[in-house]
Amino acid sequence: MKKILVVEDDELIQSSLKEALEIKGYQVIQATCVKQTWQYLDDSIDLMIMDIRLPDGNGITLCRQIREQFSMPLLFLTCQNDEDSIVEALNAGGDDYVCKPFGIKELYARIYSLLRRIPMNKDIIYTADLKIDTKQYKVFKNNQELDLGLVTYYILLCLVENHGVVITRNHLLDLVQQQTQHFV
Repeated sequence: MKKILVVEDDELIQSSLKEALEIKGYQVIQATCVKQTWQYLDDSIDLMIMDIRLPDGNGITLCRQIREQFSMPLLFLTCQNDEDSIVEALNAGGDDYVCKPFGIKELYARIYSLLRRIPMNKDIIYTADLKIDTKQYKVFKNNQELDLGLVTYYILLCLVENHGVVITRNHLLDLVQQQTQHFV
């Protein structure tokens, strides 16, 4: 399950976002200010959605500080729709920018687009009801280890890493061959 940190001080927008994102299967963590954001920031966050105007600071300044330590995708969701604000936010390290009011379908598409670009280089990958341990080459379903061969493991891993991307059989076999050749 992908974890999204939403930094938004408007309670109505925050609760609506939480509900809409949880419907799509995301785990949502909420912060209402800069100080609270730092309490929740760690490497487990897969994506951030952040407003520019926060009660105790500026989202663009916060973005610059976050970029010194973290590389997760960051989407600005704000009412500031002037070109200078958009350019400044993107230059500060933002990956995308959506102006309020916004359409939820567009927001879903932008989130999906940002998340599918995340390199799958984590030691543990969670997808659906599977847990993939890439250090130990193990797959678990409901905390029970699945007995997969190495080739099957890499087929599954390649499919998870390329979620949402059409892969031909030959391309999949090439990817698996690249991964398994150092075991031969």
